[in-house]
Amino acid sequence: MAFIIFKKSEISDKQVYSHQNEGYKLAGWGLIHSLWLKNSKPINTGWSITANDILMQHNNNYSAISHALVIDFHPSSTNRIGLIEVENIHLFTFGGQERAFWTPMMLELRDVFYKEDYENLTFEKRQKIISNIELQPKRERMFEFLYLNGDSESWNWGKNGMTNAAIIHDEPRKYFSKFFSA
Repeated sequence: MAFIIFKKSEISDKQVYSHQNEGYKLAGWGLIHSLWLKNSKPINTGWSITANDILMQHNNNYSAISHALVIDFHPSSTNRIGLIEVENIHLFTFGGQERAFWTPMMLELRDVFYKEDYENLTFEKRQKIISNIELQPKRERMFEFLYLNGDSESWNWGKNGMTNAAIIHDEPRKYFSKFFSA
């Protein structure tokens, strides 16, 4: 996955996202960890962050009004482009004594762009296609569950080649369930 910041604008009454050649880092000692610290290290409880929180943590001059957090979920594909926007992330950090063990999370996402049937899609062609994207009026809402390892694993995603789906225990399930009604 590639994590990309897009600038939002309106052109001829249409919303357009423009690629800024700027990335962001959620995992590792990145933005989620920074916001966990900023939120007083919540342990054994749910906590949430918005796209606006993440953008402002990344750059004080950014907000969810001016920029979007986009994920290219298959950047190496030579036949499709799939972009989704992060709107909110709901997390439940397990731990003890101000130390995180692991954090299952629910990402609230919105469709930005999806197209298949490209032939020999190169990096350069991909960059040109996603440089300015006109958003569709109705964008599908979706959810993804992932997890981050805790302090001992530097807050990184589950390792490649291992199952890295989040196991949702009862307390996080109760916390996450309230975000499904909308």
